[in-house]
Amino acid sequence: MIKQCKYLAFVLLFGFTSCSHIIDEIDRDREEENYTTPYMGKWQGSYTGDENGTLTLNVSKSGSVEVIRTSGSFQETFYTSLAGGGSGAISTNSGSSSGFVIYGSLESKSGTWVKGNLKGSWSVVKN
Repeated sequence: MIKQCKYLAFVLLFGFTSCSHIIDEIDRDREEENYTTPYMGKWQGSYTGDENGTLTLNVSKSGSVEVIRTSGSFQETFYTSLAGGGSGAISTNSGSSSGFVIYGSLESKSGTWVKGNLKGSWSVVKN
């Protein structure tokens, strides 16, 4: 009888622990769904260096970033994201099809860019 009670107590305790873990995961998922980055909005500026042009960064609620780069009559659009942690750091997991990649932070409103052997800096302001 004592053995059965210990087994039942173990099962109940394990069950409550598992439920608590599931509830924590659901709460985290809800927080992520409801999160709005403070950098959300339209940012415009320029890039200079070995090439020059304009940049538009459209930051979504979740932190994904549409980058529109224009130089003369040339324009390209590519997508990146903000790194976690709230610093506004741009996560450069991929650049454009031309190889143009930006590094930096929306907190500082500036950074650097590279495209093959070409490089320079960029800066933006929020509209």
